[in-house]
Amino acid sequence: MNISISQFLQTAGPAILDRGRDYFKNGHVISFEEIQPGEYEAVVEGTEDYLVNLTVINGSLEDCSCTCPYDFGSVCKHIVAAVMYLQKEEPGFQEPIKEKKSVKRPKAKKKTISEQVDEMLGSISHDDLKEFVKKQCISDPAFRRSFISGFLYKTSEESPEMYREQVKGILRSAKGKDNFISWSRVGMVGKAVNTMLEIANRHVSDGNFMSAIGICFPVAEEMVKALDYADDSDGDIGENTNLAFDILAQVSESDLSEEVRLHLFEQVLKDYKKEIFSGWDWQVNLLEIAVQLAKTEIEAKKVMSLLSTHSHYEYESEQMTKLEYELIRKMSGEAEAEKFIEQNLDNPDLRRNALEKAIRTGDFEKAETLARDGISQDSEDKPGLAKEWYDWLLRIAMKKDDRGKIIEYARYLFVDGFRHDQDYYAILKKHTDKSEWQNFVEGIISEIRKKSHWSEIDVIAKIYIEEQWWERLLELVSGTKHLPYIQHYEKYLSDLYPAELAELYEKGIVDYLKRMTGRNHYQEACRYMRRIIKLGARKRVNELILFLRREYPQRRALLDELNKI
Repeated sequence: MNISISQFLQTAGPAILDRGRDYFKNGHVISFEEIQPGEYEAVVEGTEDYLVNLTVINGSLEDCSCTCPYDFGSVCKHIVAAVMYLQKEEPGFQEPIKEKKSVKRPKAKKKTISEQVDEMLGSISHDDLKEFVKKQCISDPAFRRSFISGFLYKTSEESPEMYREQVKGILRSAKGKDNFISWSRVGMVGKAVNTMLEIANRHVSDGNFMSAIGICFPVAEEMVKALDYADDSDGDIGENTNLAFDILAQVSESDLSEEVRLHLFEQVLKDYKKEIFSGWDWQVNLLEIAVQLAKTEIEAKKVMSLLSTHSHYEYESEQMTKLEYELIRKMSGEAEAEKFIEQNLDNPDLRRNALEKAIRTGDFEKAETLARDGISQDSEDKPGLAKEWYDWLLRIAMKKDDRGKIIEYARYLFVDGFRHDQDYYAILKKHTDKSEWQNFVEGIISEIRKKSHWSEIDVIAKIYIEEQWWERLLELVSGTKHLPYIQHYEKYLSDLYPAELAELYEKGIVDYLKRMTGRNHYQEACRYMRRIIKLGARKRVNELILFLRREYPQRRALLDELNKI
């Protein structure tokens, strides 16, 4: 997000804007603080007290969030109220409304929280500060977890076991009576554990690789176990596990002492064999790290044994083959790796490697053979992959400057409309004679219409947009009542055909409400009505509202949403 405050308020929608304005005027912003320059925190009183965070840089709103459960858009009334408070609080912001006296403001600009804390720390004695922290750790469990997670590395007892117990403690404290961690508590877990991983990152930067390893394994192991008894809908647990593996991968690629390399290698193999991460991509990530670390023939054999016996589905099978290739190339050199590729061309990654090398060395005949064999192999079961091999044929033809083949392959890929690796239309236009272009394009349109393919409309629409045939584009769009589709092409047509677009939206809304019920669908329909208003057809919307009231008098939620337009 990077938007001016005034533009941001316009995106909120009339109903949310009005409610937020009421909240602001009636003093629901009960506290407002600048945490540090450009970062603001507000408490807005609603059904309960909600925390709003705003980030403003050079007068533009960069980010905003609210702890309320509103999920019908990114902007809620609490955020609007906080933004309006900010407009009054900060010089240079335009005042949207007059405030009530109930919201008191300082005459001079307040110090930020960061500045206030700095001032206090400068005047508090070391002993007083220690005593305060100690008391908080004893009396406030949340503060205690945060403090210990942030400074455990400073203790003489830092160890993987210490970090494991810390993670377990965080998880235990988040469990409810049913031993399950609810969605609302998972965020707390994620934040506390992330603090530990930040320490691991710091250790990596300082070259303390053993300490980083000692944090990442306990975190990853305990987090993956927690997925069995936590609602990780927002991905806090999964993302922390990903981060732990990212750090371990970073360590594996660093210049390690033999002691650290061996320790990490053995730990990776140990976790793999224990199947702690079985069923997740992280089990494969362990093998990737093992391949990176393997150095001796004995180590390579251990890893190769795991790769060849890994229980997997097709996608993982392809990953295993690719890892085998990387291990062979690392241990035995390019010549042996090339032999392995030739024996495993059914692996898409290895076929791509072979194609890249053939093109790089100018062996276009071999490259064409590789691409055609891929098409023959994958056309029936993996048509999408077969199209990729056609794209490789196009690349080869362009390298050879074979105009006929370029047009043949680019036309096939454009008409199919499945892949978007290159701008096939631009390639066709570049290599087709200008005098033949009009007839050529009409031929493509005719061919596409015969296909009755799911992407037919979008492919033809691309032609009309590229050629700026707006009347034909409008005719094409008029053939559907699908609202998102109409909106997608609105930007190309709104200047020339606002009334026609408004009519299309109206027909789409009527059709949509015949099929859909429920408040979320009513809100979606009303969102499109607001688009009609922006097209300058407020009268049409008023008439549509009257029609819908007569048509659906029993749909109270719909009538409620219509009142907000």
